[in-house]
Amino acid sequence: MKIIISVLAGFIAGAASVLLVAVNMFPSMMITTKESRFGFEETVNMIDESSTDNGWAVLKEWDIGKRMINAGYEDAPRVKVIELCHAENTYNVLKNEDDMFVSAIMPCRMAVYERGDGKVFISRMNIGLISRLFSPNVKKVMSGVAEDDFKITKEIVR
Repeated sequence: MKIIISVLAGFIAGAASVLLVAVNMFPSMMITTKESRFGFEETVNMIDESSTDNGWAVLKEWDIGKRMINAGYEDAPRVKVIELCHAENTYNVLKNEDDMFVSAIMPCRMAVYERGDGKVFISRMNIGLISRLFSPNVKKVMSGVAEDDFKITKEIVR
């Protein structure tokens, strides 16, 4: 009986340790961030061009930094969020009623921001990782989105 209790306690402690590590690592795994080789505006423009070249449409650019400045925060950082849509991918997810809830994370977004040291970064959701959480249909579509994300940014990031 003592051995069983020891094994059970060891199992519980091990499972708790794994869970703790996963919870601490998950946020940094959900978002991928890469440094751009270019300046802020050039990075934004290159994402726009590369997205179009890869079959994506830029739906909207949100100038978050400008909005903060307009709200009185004069030392606001430069940040733009670019919303991207690929009609075929969108259709292939949303045509299935059971997958429509995924529209909550549509359209795809990339954020471009400039830090105080002048370095520019691109952040985006780790679509490849997140795709594993959904139905086979969504997983298949999102795997293609992950490949397109790489194609869009490969000439821009370090």
